[in-house]
Amino acid sequence: MARLDFDFHAWPSRPGMLAIALALAGVTAIAWAWTHLQAARATEAGLALQIAALEHAPPRPAVKPAAPADEAATATRAHVAAQLEYSWQPAFAALAAARSSKIALVSLDAVQAKSQLKLVAEARQLADAVAYIDALQQQPGVRRVELLQHEVQADDAQKPLRVNILVELGA
Repeated sequence: MARLDFDFHAWPSRPGMLAIALALAGVTAIAWAWTHLQAARATEAGLALQIAALEHAPPRPAVKPAAPADEAATATRAHVAAQLEYSWQPAFAALAAARSSKIALVSLDAVQAKSQLKLVAEARQLADAVAYIDALQQQPGVRRVELLQHEVQADDAQKPLRVNILVELGA
């Protein structure tokens, strides 16, 4: 007996719309990638030429002298850099070592150009302030300590003594 092959689902003779759309999208993607590849190669070649030209170029002439405004800016930068590099740690260490429970520091003003500290402190008695000044004078890194002014604060109920002290650093 002869064998019969029935094909119940026959394939269409031409491709469907989806297949055509996918093929067109693939061709478009390949074209886009190819053009961008060529552009990248052209850019690379141009950069290679620029690098070669820079490597073989004659040396440039010396830089022109700085204008006065540039010199002022340079001086300002140098001044600011010196201020930032200045170490106040020895002064802070001296203040910490001379600290006393009988003295209250009210304010501290640092003058880097003169290596000085101007302190305003309060004490209950003049003897406490003098003892604090002596303790500051004994600290390493302190050249001289001077009592500039002292006055009793009459408006305060406890009547503390306010003292202004100048500390010269750099011993």
